[in-house]
Amino acid sequence: EDLSELASEAKTLVAAGFERLKQRFGFGPRHGPEGMRRNIELVKTVREAVGDTIELAADAYMGWDAGYAIEMANRLRDYSLSWIEEPLMPHDVGGYQELMRRCPWQRWSGGEHCFGKWEFKDLIDRRAVDILQPDVNRAGGITEVLKICALAEAAGLPVIPHSNEAHNLHVIFSQAAHVCPLVEYFPDMQPDTGNELFWKIFN
Repeated sequence: EDLSELASEAKTLVAAGFERLKQRFGFGPRHGPEGMRRNIELVKTVREAVGDTIELAADAYMGWDAGYAIEMANRLRDYSLSWIEEPLMPHDVGGYQELMRRCPWQRWSGGEHCFGKWEFKDLIDRRAVDILQPDVNRAGGITEVLKICALAEAAGLPVIPHSNEAHNLHVIFSQAAHVCPLVEYFPDMQPDTGNELFWKIFN
């Protein structure tokens, strides 16, 4: 709600040394044109706060449909989002293919809510996303995600597992940097965001 607070938080993270940021979209199709405008405001605020050298991505958390995602990608083109995450429900592989076809300048990521190597093989075979984002909790455990990484490496696609929880870190640290190039980092925040397990285990 407070764009100045959002800008300040982004600047603080960059000052702490972060070179990549990801933010949430707050609005979807039910919010109409005003929601689109506010989504753009959110991205514009962070981009202007951190400049052009910081990599910026944004997460729609399965809240859009294909038409809405295409329109948002067009309107956001000037802000150089590194990727738009999970715009569609995970089963809508055809919708993801449409996004890839109609918005080739934009990278799309997905897979946080996919289960097992077969769903990821379908995403890979159909070239439905640019970045695969399994969560070890949902995708079948560490062994299954290692298999997903092998499929992705053979296809030349990066894997950026969801969150910095310890089990996802084990997978990331076991892979070469071209397979898992990033670690997502969820800060220790109150109230809990649902990603606090790391902070309850480690100092």
